[in-house]
Amino acid sequence: MKNIKSFLFTLLFISSLFGQTNEQLEILDKYYQKTLDEWNIPGMAIAITTGDSIIFSKGYGYANIAKKTKVDGNTLFAIASNSKAFTATAIGQLAEEKKLNFSDKVIDHLPYYKLYNDYTTQNETIEDLLCHRNGLKTFSGDLLWYATTKTPEEIISAQQYLKPKYDFRTRFGYSNISFLAAGMVIEKTTNLSWAKYVTDHFLTPLKMNRTLVSTNQIKKVKNIATPYFYENGKNIELKWVNWDNIAPAGALISSVNDYSKWLQLNLNKGTLNGKKYFSERTFNKLTTPYINFNVNKNDEKINFKAYGLGWSIQDYQGYKIIGHGGGYDGMISKSTFVPEKNIGIIILTNNLSWAPSAMMYKTLDVLLANKTNGKDWSHNYLNYKQKQDSISIVKTVKNENLRGKLNNKHLDYKEYTGVYTETMYGNVKVYSKNGKLYFSMEKSPIFKAELKHWNHQIFTFRFDTNLSSLPEGKLWFDLDKNGNVEKLHIDVPNPDFFFTEFEFIKQK
Repeated sequence: MKNIKSFLFTLLFISSLFGQTNEQLEILDKYYQKTLDEWNIPGMAIAITTGDSIIFSKGYGYANIAKKTKVDGNTLFAIASNSKAFTATAIGQLAEEKKLNFSDKVIDHLPYYKLYNDYTTQNETIEDLLCHRNGLKTFSGDLLWYATTKTPEEIISAQQYLKPKYDFRTRFGYSNISFLAAGMVIEKTTNLSWAKYVTDHFLTPLKMNRTLVSTNQIKKVKNIATPYFYENGKNIELKWVNWDNIAPAGALISSVNDYSKWLQLNLNKGTLNGKKYFSERTFNKLTTPYINFNVNKNDEKINFKAYGLGWSIQDYQGYKIIGHGGGYDGMISKSTFVPEKNIGIIILTNNLSWAPSAMMYKTLDVLLANKTNGKDWSHNYLNYKQKQDSISIVKTVKNENLRGKLNNKHLDYKEYTGVYTETMYGNVKVYSKNGKLYFSMEKSPIFKAELKHWNHQIFTFRFDTNLSSLPEGKLWFDLDKNGNVEKLHIDVPNPDFFFTEFEFIKQK
């Protein structure tokens, strides 16, 4: 009976409200399944909503492969950075209540807030926090919070040592720490934790009853997706990593059915079921471009890309598109809504791929332009990924073939052992055990591994794949003029975490 109800709900059609046909939804349904198979995604859920009704909701594949538990519209996934719009909207509510202003200086709310120079520190506003324009490069400093024991205050204070890439307010640089700071402003203003504020002002009144604010709540509920990453022909299960210390930037865990209520609220520009959560004026402010992106030659039907306050904004097929992406280790999500067409879409997956973006564009092609036989976005994205993977494999083989051939000498392991300190991060410990060399990052318990000699003072390592999807990395030591170990550096090739921002000095 449950499966029959789910199937009927999946193909529910409300022509008077949405103007789409069952045929279009069936085409999309088949395309979603095809994409799942092409990308080897264990499981995913997709919902399409209008301003007051979910017209399509379906789960595909498995929430957990080993247990064969299937995904449905209520399965919970990490929505990661889709949480940012909740933080920005909370600021909007407080501004309406005249408890703060978007133009307030951050340092006036958080005295410990500090950036790379005095001018930026003294002049950055709450608005700047919410649109990523403080001069740092995208994802700079994410290793200060990811899987660390650092508190929010420690993370925010440590960012003062990050080096800028751009001039203040001139370029977009995605900053999770900025949204953490915005969340701390909320806490300072309301005397409520970010989690409590979001629960009381959004989740509870919207009846998003299955949406969680922390991984600590996972054990209390059922129907949770397991995170995975695909490598060497199989999906590898990952453990959930707690994000409480960066919660305002990405801690929420939700389902497509729950998140659709959030989309409905925004499609209605702040009012839902007779309750006003925020004004249309605030909605317009949040969804106005504040900093622009480059549009590349492959962005067909797109004339601009920008970031508002907690939302990404662009045009596509002649319409204004508002949305966001979310990336959690082992889960990727994508949300989009089109106010002019009264359409909202949420896609949640439990492995790492570009498939959600492909499915999002395909959905927009069908629903906005009725292109049922248009571009195969999944195929195109996959072809590009396969080319990139081929290049990466060649590089990896060449790298491994050089192991020990440039210089197979290294110091006695005891010369490397000790504690290495970095001003921003803290300590890394290098130690030997049973004739092998290991290291551990003190503030990040999941980052520890055996070091295997490569060449000179360079070693390779791989973190535990049940805890991290990061690929093989290198750790190397600098020697002083007397041949003594002086410094330690780490590099792991990936687009999200910049280990090279740290330089660890050996303690005497």
